[in-house]
Amino acid sequence: MTDVSYVFLLSLTVIVIGYILKKFNIISEENGKTIAKVVFNVTLPALILSVISSIEITPSLGLITLISLLYCIPIISLAFFFFKDYPREMKGLIFMAVIGFNVGHFAYPLIEGIWSEEGLKYIAMFDIGNAIVIFVICYVLGLIYSPKNNFQDKKELLKNILLKLLKSAPLMSYIIALILNLINIDFPLFVSDLLDILSRANMALTLLLLGVFLNFKFEKAQWKNVIIVLLIRYSFGLLIGLMLFFLLPFDQLYRGILAIALILPIGLAIIPFAVEFGYNERFAGMVTNLTIIISFMLLWVVIILLGFG
Repeated sequence: MTDVSYVFLLSLTVIVIGYILKKFNIISEENGKTIAKVVFNVTLPALILSVISSIEITPSLGLITLISLLYCIPIISLAFFFFKDYPREMKGLIFMAVIGFNVGHFAYPLIEGIWSEEGLKYIAMFDIGNAIVIFVICYVLGLIYSPKNNFQDKKELLKNILLKLLKSAPLMSYIIALILNLINIDFPLFVSDLLDILSRANMALTLLLLGVFLNFKFEKAQWKNVIIVLLIRYSFGLLIGLMLFFLLPFDQLYRGILAIALILPIGLAIIPFAVEFGYNERFAGMVTNLTIIISFMLLWVVIILLGFG
């Protein structure tokens, strides 16, 4: 295992470089969207295919995926309790903000830097459930509470969800990799080497991307709602994560990855979903940026406190 503080310092430096490049107009946020497409459709799928296809899938690994899926139920219930009297368009945006995690663009580079492939297999299994939460549950909640009131019939809704799933290169990569793993088919040497080359670019690109999209312009009128969302996400995530860490009978790395997975930032998909359904885009951007900053510092502390320093 690499020194935790050293990896976080390196990662922070790359993020700052991305932010500086944006500030000096060398790279714009529009350029960042292009980089994001490369990461989402090329380097991240390559990393997923490389990691998942080569690991030995056990019931304990499957439990990580199940926890990732089930976690959204109590936290949505908590959000509904706090925001039950809010306007429906605000409730929809908040419900999307409390579930789902930014694994591909945030957790992968940090975990790869600290624990290499041993850590990646755990977070990859977590992200399988997380992808379903984001592209199914989060999408459906966004649609139901949409201020556009664009309620479709069940067939059309199902069609839209399936299209979202099929368009998700990381999710399709998980499915392909799992199938190949279960039927015990290895990639040819050329394909394996190609995936290795592409996946090595993922860490640098994702960290630069975080810097490019980092924004410190926040909407004052939304602070109250943002603070409640942050309190729900982080207090509940820390509580459940630490409970799992101290109660589960698995190795330290398994329990540690699971604990930090529950305090990751909001999934970036909330922003395009907010645009599609007519929600407040500034709120979505504001809460997403804040969770990136908070999660980065919180993960640094928690990883060391859990005994990985």
